[in-house]
Amino acid sequence: MLVLVGLMLCLAPADALTAFPPKFQVGKLNGNVVLKCNTSEQQVTWRQNGDTELMAEFDAQGQTLTISGLDLPATGNYSCWAGTVLLDATYLVVSRPREKRMNVSCQAESYRGSFHCSWTGPHSAVFRARLTRSDGSLGEWVPATGHHGQFNASFVDPSFCPFAEELRPLELHLEGLSDTSYLNFSIHFFIHDIVRPDPPQELTVQRRGEKLYLAWAPPASWPLPKSYFALLYRLQYELPNGTQVDKYMEGAEETQLQERAQRVRISCQDPYINTAWSPWSAWQDVDAAQQHQLRGR
Repeated sequence: MLVLVGLMLCLAPADALTAFPPKFQVGKLNGNVVLKCNTSEQQVTWRQNGDTELMAEFDAQGQTLTISGLDLPATGNYSCWAGTVLLDATYLVVSRPREKRMNVSCQAESYRGSFHCSWTGPHSAVFRARLTRSDGSLGEWVPATGHHGQFNASFVDPSFCPFAEELRPLELHLEGLSDTSYLNFSIHFFIHDIVRPDPPQELTVQRRGEKLYLAWAPPASWPLPKSYFALLYRLQYELPNGTQVDKYMEGAEETQLQERAQRVRISCQDPYINTAWSPWSAWQDVDAAQQHQLRGR
């Protein structure tokens, strides 16, 4: 039943491809292509996108279908049948020149070996991606989610060790099928080059007389121990005249301000790798935070 469901994905019209087909073949434009029906049946009927009327340049000889001079109208879903029984199906596309550049962006929240990537592609395409891990082993194909030409996928490298030096980069290989074409692209990167921490959490504000006391916690996704995975914090506060002031602290999770700030927010980064700064936490209005704390007593 699972095999039949997978094959039925290939029976929709070529422009309705919504998932990576279980079987596909790439041919050269204007070249010859031979499709094989994976069956022991000797007499089969071939269909292109469900149509039994094949074009003149097609030569069906039992389990083999030969296409001469492959062009775009000849791409799509090819299925072979024994009467009303579906035997096999192949999605045929043409190769495109290897992509010289794709806008692929990968980001990790910490050094746990997990990350996600996003990229752009043809609106009609479906993508899958596979990771060559840090120990050289190949991961499983991961289907990408896509909407209006924007694609995303998440990955985990179980062999990654956050305490060890990265000796070799990861390789991410992307494969895509549009309604007529095959696309592929690879990128190489180190985890430490794509780390962007989540925002610090639990920012609290207390005013005691003329002083303002602030405390916070590292992102929940950041690894421990803190002594090894230190963070540099960037506290930003706004004065009554609208001036914004930055204060930097490494390792600390509390501070006090002499100036009368109106609101505060905080960000962080790994100070040793000089990773990207995390997104800002939400602005905390100082007076509103103080009133909330008084009501909670």
